[in-house]
Amino acid sequence: MNRRGNRALCWSFIVVVSLALPSAAQDGILAAEEAGIDIGTPAGDAPPLGTHDFDHRGGALPDFLLIPESTNKRVMAFDPATGNLIDADFIPADDVNLSTPVCAILSSTDDSILVADQIEDVVQEYDLEGNYIGVFAPAGGVNTAILDNIRGISLRDNGNLLVTVGSGANADAVAEFDTDGNYLGNFVANGAGGLDSPFDVTLIGNWMVGGITSDAIHMYDATGAYLSDLTAIDSFPEQVAEAGNGNILVGNFSGSQQGVVEFQTDGTLVGVYAPASLGGYRGAYELPNGNILTTTGDGVHEIDRSGNLVETKVSGVSARFIELISGAVPVELLAIAVE
Repeated sequence: MNRRGNRALCWSFIVVVSLALPSAAQDGILAAEEAGIDIGTPAGDAPPLGTHDFDHRGGALPDFLLIPESTNKRVMAFDPATGNLIDADFIPADDVNLSTPVCAILSSTDDSILVADQIEDVVQEYDLEGNYIGVFAPAGGVNTAILDNIRGISLRDNGNLLVTVGSGANADAVAEFDTDGNYLGNFVANGAGGLDSPFDVTLIGNWMVGGITSDAIHMYDATGAYLSDLTAIDSFPEQVAEAGNGNILVGNFSGSQQGVVEFQTDGTLVGVYAPASLGGYRGAYELPNGNILTTTGDGVHEIDRSGNLVETKVSGVSARFIELISGAVPVELLAIAVE
């Protein structure tokens, strides 16, 4: 089945992903998710809009987690030790420059945040106070011959930016940009190793790229050359992350392995963690207590490896990837933890 997204889709109903849905409805959900169209976010107690809660006191930027959410088109900050919300508006709501923000990371210069937007087809740049700077990549603005329907982003050791491309003339590739946002070509060639509709690109020994239509976690070396598949997965892998024990966690949106899936580094399945009350998993991050912070179309949640929902941290938002921000150079911000 070809699940390539259609950005012209328009939805007037709200659903929650469920394997029990009729196949036509399920196909519509998958197509919408692939295209970056929100249809799974119920009304709820979303954190209020407003300016973010960082004091201008000087000091080093502390470690925290960034999670974009596309309901209010903003980026939230969370405590990496507890998974608790620190700042609902680290990057405040920006419906001018954001449509479906998926992934937010620290830039190579450690003084700004890069945000991949699936529908805007660009990587936006914000300063550490949440102010909009401009389009980072592609340099010069939108160019759908390079980026179209983008999802995950990551930095190489040399500071170059990698961006997964899901549609358009450059589909099924991982594009590469220099530290000024200039396009250098593709790090992973179009369709290399059978890659089809990539969502995330993450370095865990090798570069791991999940293909949601190729239904696999593909592995590439330091030059972007295809090595092999880590494993097949059923059937919509989004974020790929490393656990503390070296295993690999995958936020898997749908299929028989819907949930947070854990694999050993040889591809052996460890478990699928999927509380019955949740569905449509996207992000994954292991907390120090061994539980997993995950994201869905209706919030940010802590789950355990027995498949139990421990706590919903934020509800009522369509949350995306979870990225640890660490090791920034001194800036004029010091976070205030919120009890």
